Amino acid sequence: MTPDELLLTRRSVRRYSQTQVPVETLRQIVDVAHYAPSGGNVQKWEVIIANEPETVAKVFPTLGWLPVTGAPPEGARPTAYAAVAAEGKPNEANCSSLVVYLLLAAHARGVGTCWFGSIARKELAEALGLPGGHGIAFVVSFGYPDERIEPYDNDETTAVSMEDGVLRVPKRTLGSVLHENGF
Repeated sequence: MTPDELLLTRRSVRRYSQTQVPVETLRQIVDVAHYAPSGGNVQKWEVIIANEPETVAKVFPTLGWLPVTGAPPEGARPTAYAAVAAEGKPNEANCSSLVVYLLLAAHARGVGTCWFGSIARKELAEALGLPGGHGIAFVVSFGYPDERIEPYDNDETTAVSMEDGVLRVPKRTLGSVLHENGF
């Protein structure tokens, strides 16, 4: 897969097969991602992988799913998660950089992901045994995709789920986002 294909084909996945992502694959994804750029090279982040079924079950209800698709039903839920945390208040820019690398490293291995910022952070911190003084920035779900997602050009950015089971996700047109030599 070329770099452009990697970037153009990655989608947020919300329905997963129940085939477990091997822990070694999850470790490889984190190994690649921890090379993400960080302001001042501070690398103030920690990644907590949840892949045991009982831990995965504790993470699931702490996440806010896209209203148009709703939370996945039993049998279509993620099989693993990565919580991105940091000591103190996480720097969202640095943690976002790490998350993007997680998403791309997973996609390169055929693993679907979804990035969550809507999180019941206190409940998740307790479920994962996060030490006091640490905060959760984001969560990424992992699993093998079990849905079809198609992007299309449209300046209206609300995702629409079609009756044929395909989630069609609008992407703003290049002309609406690109400005050359000034606004």
